[in-house]
Amino acid sequence: MKALRTSEYTSAQTTRKSSLGITAVLLWLFACLFAPLPALAQDEDRPTDPVAAVQEAVQEVVEKKPRKPRFLNGAAVGGDLVGLGMKVANSDWSMMEVFARLNFYDKYFPIFEMGIGESDHEGRDIANTFHTRAPYFRIGCDYNFTKRHNGNRVFMGLRYAFSTFNYDLDTGELLTDPVWKTAQPFEEHNLRGNAHWAEIVMGIETKLWSIIRLGWDIRFKLRIHEKYSEIGNPWFIPGYGRRGDGLGWGGTVKLVFDI
Repeated sequence: MKALRTSEYTSAQTTRKSSLGITAVLLWLFACLFAPLPALAQDEDRPTDPVAAVQEAVQEVVEKKPRKPRFLNGAAVGGDLVGLGMKVANSDWSMMEVFARLNFYDKYFPIFEMGIGESDHEGRDIANTFHTRAPYFRIGCDYNFTKRHNGNRVFMGLRYAFSTFNYDLDTGELLTDPVWKTAQPFEEHNLRGNAHWAEIVMGIETKLWSIIRLGWDIRFKLRIHEKYSEIGNPWFIPGYGRRGDGLGWGGTVKLVFDI
């Protein structure tokens, strides 16, 4: 009987030790899981309340989530650097222009461009000269294909453009009058001309710093309507470029300022 009681006492002690061991392990795991939270909260000045910490973490995620652009998402102004470079380089022709545009939903960009086109051209084979200096205007819209609103854009657009200008022609040769047989130089000034054309624009734009952007584009140009003096056609059309055969290519490198 005494042996039985001794056995039961030993078994009870063993069970109690096992329970204490399990309890100690559970307390250690609990400490590992929840003890870092107050320390982290104290280090980062966050509330020690676990519920408040979770709510603050959720709020941070919501604030970091990209917001949808507004209907009117700003405006921008800028100018072309290529035309300025051609002017400084004293090229046969140059076009210096500025523009203003609006931003709707960061997708649609109505734009207005205007500038001054000028040319002082001398023929290389014959001594003819051409001169003009006049304003030109473009109006159109670009569409941004980029889905992320991170400041970088890939766009395509259309323009309608026109210019009304005067130009001078000088053949550099003496023409003989068929009646009086006298030779006189051929010089015509203030000849009247106008041209209308369309442009397909493709380009990219990237954010450099704060409100400053840099972009470039290429343009395919198609003349729609033109009217010139019967005496002679112009060598250069302000805003379009060299007159050529009816089709033209161009491009700009633009410095852009968001406002």
